[in-house]
Amino acid sequence: MTTKRKPYVRTMTPTWWQKLGFYRFYMIREGTSVPTVWFSILLICGLFSLKSGPESWAGFVSFLQNPIVIILNLITLAAALLHTKTWFELAPKAANIIIKDEKMGPEPVIKGLWAVTIVATVVILFIALFW
Repeated sequence: MTTKRKPYVRTMTPTWWQKLGFYRFYMIREGTSVPTVWFSILLICGLFSLKSGPESWAGFVSFLQNPIVIILNLITLAAALLHTKTWFELAPKAANIIIKDEKMGPEPVIKGLWAVTIVATVVILFIALFW
């Protein structure tokens, strides 16, 4: 049995996600994976240069001091902070935390995650700078 009706196919433009703010922010957040790839490759190159000796390490450090690399690393830091912020806001919403038969909202958990992150960052920076 054949039919002469044409099925309805909704057109979808490549810019469909730009129409709503929610989708734009979602695409930006998902785009934070690109700078993360850059930083992962940079770390791997740093490990290989560290393994190859002092001359190779000195070359890597001078590469890191290039203004373009510094700008890319600042962009990577901003992307990581955005992703961290959205993750800290999302993770507690996915967990049902119940204390004494009362469901707890996500705000205390978010504040706790930020506190742990800040303390760990300060400790790591203190060790790295003053050890």
